[in-house]
Amino acid sequence: MRHRDAIAACLAAGALLLGSLNAAPAVAETAHTPTADLVNGGFEADGPVGGKKITGWKVKGGPAGVAVAEPGRTGRYALALTGSRPYTAEVEQTVTVPDGYYTVSAWTRSGGGRQATYLSAGGPGSHDARTSLPVSSDWKQVVVRGVHVTKGRLTVRLHSRAPAGAWSSIDDVQLVPATGPYEFLKGGDITMLNWVEDSGGIYRDAKGRPRDPMDIMRDNGVNVVRLRLYNDTGPDHPRIGYPNDHLPEGYQDEEDMLDLARRAAAHDMQIQLTFHYSDYWTNGEIQDIPKDWRHVTELSEPEAIEALEKYVYDYTSRVLRRMKAQGTTPQFVSLGNEIQGGLLFPYGKSWGQDDAFAKLGRFLKAGYRAVKDVSPATQVIIHIHDAGDDDEYEWFFGELEKQGVPYDLIGSSYYPYWTKKDVATVLGFFDRVSARFGKKIMVMETGINWNPVTHDGIEGQLLDNGPVPYGETREGQRDFLYELFAGLKSVPDGKVIGDLYWDPVMIPADGVGWQVGAENVVSNTTLFDFDGRALPAMDAYRYN
Repeated sequence: MRHRDAIAACLAAGALLLGSLNAAPAVAETAHTPTADLVNGGFEADGPVGGKKITGWKVKGGPAGVAVAEPGRTGRYALALTGSRPYTAEVEQTVTVPDGYYTVSAWTRSGGGRQATYLSAGGPGSHDARTSLPVSSDWKQVVVRGVHVTKGRLTVRLHSRAPAGAWSSIDDVQLVPATGPYEFLKGGDITMLNWVEDSGGIYRDAKGRPRDPMDIMRDNGVNVVRLRLYNDTGPDHPRIGYPNDHLPEGYQDEEDMLDLARRAAAHDMQIQLTFHYSDYWTNGEIQDIPKDWRHVTELSEPEAIEALEKYVYDYTSRVLRRMKAQGTTPQFVSLGNEIQGGLLFPYGKSWGQDDAFAKLGRFLKAGYRAVKDVSPATQVIIHIHDAGDDDEYEWFFGELEKQGVPYDLIGSSYYPYWTKKDVATVLGFFDRVSARFGKKIMVMETGINWNPVTHDGIEGQLLDNGPVPYGETREGQRDFLYELFAGLKSVPDGKVIGDLYWDPVMIPADGVGWQVGAENVVSNTTLFDFDGRALPAMDAYRYN
């Protein structure tokens, strides 16, 4: 969850603008020579033709819905899929290539209403990698990364299952060598799951059958979960200055997180753990010191900073050792949540005090050391909000750079409503930021409305869907994720490794809200509807 904070005025006036906000990236691998083994990738060899007679390609399924027709993207023709009746069709080509990793790219246009349309590639004995086609009347690049060939043969395939009248076009298919493996991580924050279930929430699959939500998500392709952790929760650990603001005791704390981590690992999902270093929700505006650490306020500032630095190290280390002991060492750890304002206020504020980043940097370095001392392979994330804000990222990560703060990944929150950025804009932004700081990107939060109001009929966390061209509907949510996932994979050189949705599982349940006594303001942005039934958005996970 993200709130507007007040630090914008404190950004460095001369922060570097990294480039045009509207430039969409291209796949860097296409600068290499495409493999000559792929035949007729531009569909220009035959002229207009229908059915199974397409040079280099084998047509399976419904040939009546397959044709080479105008208009093409660069040449005259493209492969077109449509039908006057519901159809399922596949068009594929198998080529002989040296063993190794490959990237397949193509340019596509597609209408809405399709049940399953994706570009895929794979070799014998390996799972196909695939990317769903976004809804767009303009040509958009679709990329399939991490295609692993071990037996010298690779199959490129376009699959479409669609109702009558639904259409897709594909052109300029390319196959190029890649430098190594790539797995697109797609999942979401499940921290609320135990509270929702214990309060009577029931999850159902797309057919309405009650099932374990972890089974539903796994079966639809979710391969990573986010878990957020508070030091302690309950009425004895309220927000500083707001004695009635607290989280429910026994949920979202260490034991609850460990239980959810076991559930995730049992479903073969990777784990991203976010330390809040607080007893309550944190973001750019709220970074309360945990109650058990607050005695530091009685010390001098240098002594308080030294004590907090040790608390961060010891707490991070202890929690990770417990996770390691139960076989759930997280693959990713975030040191704080949306920390553009800093950590552990007032000592770790990133603005409004002398040597702000020197102090904040000490806390982040302590957290980093603790993670690596327990699990050197775990990747450390620094997470801030506002994907698309070049100035803010240059300021914040530039200051971390000056302090020599180590980390592995940049974490970014992307909500079209708050950022006012469409997908094409943030793709260019991710490319620039990754290149500037030499770090890959994990999208830590994404959310969009599938209904204009919550189950209570009130406005939710997001008042609308911002500048993206999708309505506040079930299909609109799915089509946004189709475009987003395809776009993130198209960022050059695999610079974006994944996306974590916010909050996929917070369906209506008795007494469940953002804090005790509060409303559930995200029941209209989840991946399950008000009755707990899986939404069409799950298709974006299944077909990516």
